[in-house]
Amino acid sequence: MIDCFSDALWVATARCLEPLALGRLRAAGRGVAADLSTHARVIIDEVLTTSVPDPLARLHYEEMFGSCVPGILLRRRWLLEIDSATQHHQWRAESSVARLMQGVNLDGGDFFCSLRRAYLAAQVPSLAKSVVVVHWMHILGAVEEQDPVQAKWMSQQAWREVASSITAETVLWCVQSAHFIDDLSGLPFWLVVGGEDGRGGPTRSLLLAWLESLVCKLESRPALGKYGPEGNSSQVRARHLSKVMAELRA
Repeated sequence: MIDCFSDALWVATARCLEPLALGRLRAAGRGVAADLSTHARVIIDEVLTTSVPDPLARLHYEEMFGSCVPGILLRRRWLLEIDSATQHHQWRAESSVARLMQGVNLDGGDFFCSLRRAYLAAQVPSLAKSVVVVHWMHILGAVEEQDPVQAKWMSQQAWREVASSITAETVLWCVQSAHFIDDLSGLPFWLVVGGEDGRGGPTRSLLLAWLESLVCKLESRPALGKYGPEGNSSQVRARHLSKVMAELRA
């Protein structure tokens, strides 16, 4: 097998697949050894899509763990094991944010689901020092800050670290983060970083286009704006973005 389907990752793949999926993968290789890599990719992609149906969640796993699907599945299993072993009282001293993280789906697509994945990844020694995981822990620390002014400043600094990786799809996390700490008007300062510090980020016009696209999605599918656990969720609505969009147009 080639590329990320090396011998080591073949073993990893076998460890992270359900028996039925592994049987399908082995069956696909019989008599077609030369094409096994292609068959493997198709089957493993199906396993990831089935295990993690939300496309935003898959994007976040890829952001944290790379684009190699067997590697994503293996590391996701590590998170599931850590999650299973984490007791209720161990969730960061039971802060309000911790309670919200604890109540969401690990494979969900909203901001708090992303925080949950990052927090669990930070408990895995081989993942804890990953640049992406560290940056997400900075974001978590910012939203946990009790002082509102300090929380806004810390969020700005934390999101500026990842501004260059934000896309039209993942800007939703940033919007929900800003909504949670009541700083939607600060979004341009969070993301429009410029190139002077080497971090990059969207231009004002690009950020405006992303927000306009997000507004259309929220108008057609309001549930997209929900974040946090069922019964205690918050929600970004299309109208909440009107002020910051007007500022970006000015």
